Amino acid sequence: MRKDGALKKVLLQACDRYEQKRLKDFFAKGFQTLGLPIDKKAVLLKPNLLSGKPPEKAVTTHPEFIRALAEILLEHGCRITIGDSPGYESTKKVLNNSCIMDVIKYFGLNISPFNRKILKKLDGISPYRQFTLGEDPGDYDLVINLPKLKTHTMMGLTLGVKNTFGFIHAFEKARWHLRAGKDRMLFASTLIDIHTIVNPHLTILDGILGMDGDGPSNGRPRQLGVLAMSTSAFILDDAIEKLVRPHYPLPVTTLAKEHGLIESYETVAYSTPVINDFRMPDTVMDTDWSIPQPVKTLLKNTFVKKPKIIRAACKQCGICVKVCPAKALSIRQHEAPLFDYKKCIRCYCCQEMCPEGAIKI
Repeated sequence: MRKDGALKKVLLQACDRYEQKRLKDFFAKGFQTLGLPIDKKAVLLKPNLLSGKPPEKAVTTHPEFIRALAEILLEHGCRITIGDSPGYESTKKVLNNSCIMDVIKYFGLNISPFNRKILKKLDGISPYRQFTLGEDPGDYDLVINLPKLKTHTMMGLTLGVKNTFGFIHAFEKARWHLRAGKDRMLFASTLIDIHTIVNPHLTILDGILGMDGDGPSNGRPRQLGVLAMSTSAFILDDAIEKLVRPHYPLPVTTLAKEHGLIESYETVAYSTPVINDFRMPDTVMDTDWSIPQPVKTLLKNTFVKKPKIIRAACKQCGICVKVCPAKALSIRQHEAPLFDYKKCIRCYCCQEMCPEGAIKI
């Protein structure tokens, strides 16, 4: 609830294609409904730039989504910077391969590679008190968070709160996974603290073309036909979870509710999106969040699904070895990597980052 007593809002709209007028109309209505001034602001756009895949793979925020938003912001005299810290590639490479660079060049936007070291402190809900960001959200008048509607093998879905994990530099991300280990709720608390530090002014979800199955990079691209916008990523995530009807609530939303970050809110549906037969990752469907963590830890190695190399698809690029926070993978020349499952923490970073889709759960 806002300080004036009014309920916070989540705006939803059914949208089946990246048509510029429809997108701009939604953004314009959203800015007005949410009372967010955008005139002459220094704006940071933070899309999902997980890896350099073309738009039809549904891995990154769609370039036409960004084009429509950039155009409306520029019409209001804004100065726009766009950036993220991808998993293993450079920001520019991902921008090029995802076709977002075409939009950047057309409008003359600035790029931030998120490679700074900005120390932030927070007494939040996780046990950690210091976080190093790759970019300082405080340098901008307006931070706009642009997640993609996708599944995530560890957290269930990657939406607004999870998208701000991209403020952590690529090499630091592995350390956070290692600290959390096999405890998904601990990792969720870390994500919430990072999001609280970033504190984006607005979150706009690209769910027109999304992903289900074993996302966030090797799941099934599919038309989901939804746009969403809110000044609170917590309530936006809650609304989207209810819309796709997963194993609800997921870890981030569970903790956000427990800590009063999700209160009563109003859902404004300009048109009602309908998502049928949404397939969650197998790693989430067999999980019961109500089981006490010590019991989960005892059962983890035996019952929780493991990543596995599909040798016929593996190109021996070694990316999975590089991104594994637990150093549970090793590789020999001309051979597929080998797992040490005693070290594996089931974070599925290897599956997430494999460019060939050669790791299955």
